[in-house]
Amino acid sequence: MSNILNSENASTLENAMQLMIQTFHKYSGNEGDKYTLSRQELKEMLTQELGNYLG
Repeated sequence: MSNILNSENASTLENAMQLMIQTFHKYSGNEGDKYTLSRQELKEMLTQELGNYLG
């Protein structure tokens, strides 16, 4: 996914949303619909991306 927003002009929140969308798409679609996460995809995303936060 290309950057839709220009980082120089985007707010911190816009950059954060862009990163969240890119991360979602990194894990979605491996087991079907690319716009949803299966339980396994969700588990993998949470484990890989929030492992330190979730402890």
